[in-house]
Amino acid sequence: MTEQEKKKRRVGRPKDVAEDAGRKALIEAGAVIFSRKGYAATKIAELAKEAGVTPAMVHYYFDGKQQLLEVVLAEAFDPLMAQIGEIDSLDEWVKAFHGLLLKYRWLPNLMQREVLMSGGHLTEMFLARYGSRVAPKWFELMVAEKKAGRLRPDVDEFRHVVFMVAMLVHPFLIGQMKMPFHEAGFTDQELERFRDDALAMFRNGTSP
Repeated sequence: MTEQEKKKRRVGRPKDVAEDAGRKALIEAGAVIFSRKGYAATKIAELAKEAGVTPAMVHYYFDGKQQLLEVVLAEAFDPLMAQIGEIDSLDEWVKAFHGLLLKYRWLPNLMQREVLMSGGHLTEMFLARYGSRVAPKWFELMVAEKKAGRLRPDVDEFRHVVFMVAMLVHPFLIGQMKMPFHEAGFTDQELERFRDDALAMFRNGTSP
C-alpha cells in the first residue's frame, strides 16, 4: 500500500464512523419523537436537532421522514423476525414478543399511533413486512396448544390472540400515567410480572 493510499484510508475511517453515528442518532431520535408526537406532528428540523445533525442529513441517510419512520420500526421488529422460526411454544413466543417491548419501550406507542390507528403511516408496511409472519405465528402456536390438549377445543384462536396481545401491550401504555395507586412508569420486573400474570390468566381461562 502506498503512502497516499494509507493517508486516504486514515482520512476515510473517521468519516465512516461519523456517518454511522449520525444515522444511529437519527433512528434513536425518531423512535422517541415519532412515538411521542406521531408522524404528522413531527418536523424534520426537530428530528435533526434531537439527533445533533443538520436537517439535510435526514434526506441524506433516509430519503425523508417516511423512510426514517419505517427504519425505526424495522430496527425493532427485524431481530424478532430473525428468530421467529426457532420459537415452537406459546410461552417462548410470548416471552420473545414481550422482550421486544421491554427493549423498545417506545414501540407500543408507535404501534398504536402509526400501525393500529386509521390512516397510520406504518400500517401498510407493517402488514406487508411483519403482519404476514407475526399473525400466522400466533395462530400456529394456538393450534399447537389445542393439539397438545392445553387449550379447549372451543377456544377461538383469533379472539384469544387479540386478548393475549392486549394483556401484554396495555401495561406499557397505562404505565406512562401517574395514578393514585402507582407512580408513573413500571420497572422491567413489574412488566415481567404483568406478562407472567397474563400467561397464567390465559392458561386458567382456556384450559380444558
